Amino acid sequence: MKTVLKSIFLLTISLSCFSQNSGKENLNLVFYDDCSNQIIKPEFEVLYMPHTTYDLITIFKEIDDWTLQYSTTLKTKNDTIRIPKILFAGGNELHSKRWTYLNCEKVCDGNETDFYTNGNKRTEGNYKNGKPIDIKHYWESGELMTHHFYDNLTLDYKRINYYNENGDSEGYELYENKKKKTIIKTFDKNDELIETRTENIYIERNK
Repeated sequence: MKTVLKSIFLLTISLSCFSQNSGKENLNLVFYDDCSNQIIKPEFEVLYMPHTTYDLITIFKEIDDWTLQYSTTLKTKNDTIRIPKILFAGGNELHSKRWTYLNCEKVCDGNETDFYTNGNKRTEGNYKNGKPIDIKHYWESGELMTHHFYDNLTLDYKRINYYNENGDSEGYELYENKKKKTIIKTFDKNDELIETRTENIYIERNK
């Protein structure tokens, strides 16, 4: 489960993870936009996962000079997908380095909360002029799923806490962000170190 969650959150901020595919014409998807309360026809890409029971889909929605992104699992070819209010957005100009978080058309600032249709929280975060300080993601049941802490108002993580569907801790990760690499230490729920890995940075960080 933890690997699935990491994949979803990474996909929300990385367009390059999605490849073009020839199966989109076989999908019969409905996209409901929570901001406009209307069915829309956005652009989208699907990442097919051959060894799992799900695929991943990212939807792209335009607002002014921003392109908003939402990633989720795709369970069937006839899904109805609700596009939430709070989303990551990148500038829509070529090679743009601009990014922010928007709540519909408003830049997120201070405490911002989004909800599932059943009334439970979907996300709750603290932002400063569109940049995240920390963001909580919730299961549809209302239990906490993950808690992301960000480094100095960037998209770099400082820490991620993971929880199961009962709200119990499944461990956490600590991130040490250096100029050309990030050192990630993974701990279990008993604070025991179980893995240390290094990710090299090949692109300029958006400070």
